[in-house]
Amino acid sequence: MVRSSRSLPYLLLLPGILLSVAILYPFLTGAYWSFTRYDLGSGAPPSFNGIANYVRLLTNGLGLHAILITFVYAALAVAVETILGFGVALLLLKEGPLTSVFRALVVLPLLMPPVVATIMWKVMMTPNGVLNYLLQQVGLPPFGWLGTTATALPSTVLIDAWIYTPFVILILLAGLQSIPDDVREAARVDGANWWWEQSHIIIPLLRPFFVIIVVFRGIDALKSFDIIYTSTQGGPINATMNLHVQAYFTGIRSLNIGAAMAFLVILWAFCYALAFGLLRLRRGRPA
Repeated sequence: MVRSSRSLPYLLLLPGILLSVAILYPFLTGAYWSFTRYDLGSGAPPSFNGIANYVRLLTNGLGLHAILITFVYAALAVAVETILGFGVALLLLKEGPLTSVFRALVVLPLLMPPVVATIMWKVMMTPNGVLNYLLQQVGLPPFGWLGTTATALPSTVLIDAWIYTPFVILILLAGLQSIPDDVREAARVDGANWWWEQSHIIIPLLRPFFVIIVVFRGIDALKSFDIIYTSTQGGPINATMNLHVQAYFTGIRSLNIGAAMAFLVILWAFCYALAFGLLRLRRGRPA
């Protein structure tokens, strides 16, 4: 009985150990493959080649372009969604007869699978789609949307913003509701206008919520695959080819598993650096 009670704490650790193995084994295997020459098309087993895959990725124009697109897409998506989300959250904060209805409707895009939402937007963005029809009704010329190199990336960001801005709204609305009304009333009594109140009181108080948004949406946007692949497959002419989509084409289409895993390890490093840096900033320590 005594021996059984002593072994109980170790048994309680067993689920955590099994979960750690289930997570770490695939990750470490993929990381090892990134240091190998592993081509499924050749049928040869993986052979260690050091950092050759990483050197090729960081010196190849295609790899550097994928890194650039990854960061530009993530930065645009997070910026647009944060600004829109903050504005809508301020509107939904005000109580009104239809406020509860709008609060319920705003989450609808989150309930739709991203692939389905992207297909819907892709149809709307065709040259003869509903978006160009609406532009023509107000006297504006048709827009290229997903069909040109200049407009494809902003169009995919628009799709991302439509799907995930509700997440930002929910986080910021919760943050705004947690701020006591006394804080706003004291600022107004002191003669603060609306802009001063938002920039000097509300936004600083919402800093922890902004950190959460940037961490979650930043990581999700950095590793975006479903929206970009469904809408453009990285085109036209690699205009939307980020690291995740490039890894898919390299590993699944070209069967070069070693190079594909190098793309994904670099992507993981970017995501980890973003989360680590922002969380340290959240705790008030320099990254």
